[in-house]
Amino acid sequence: MQSFEPAFDEMKESFERIDEKGNGSIEFAEFNALVLELDHTRTESAMRRQFARIDTNRDGRISFDEFRAWFGTDR
Repeated sequence: MQSFEPAFDEMKESFERIDEKGNGSIEFAEFNALVLELDHTRTESAMRRQFARIDTNRDGRISFDEFRAWFGTDR
């Protein structure tokens, strides 16, 4: 079975749109705003758990590489 991975440019555009500060990483506040926009029923604790799963190096930010790895999974 072939996995679906959007084109690199599309992923980069999505990442940059979420990275409102333009600092090359997604902070929890930016992630939280996005998730709340998409799903108003999510609790903060659920969003923090999801953020922690994506932030594999545990530095408190989601890098593009972490975003790309997460985006290519079955979340």
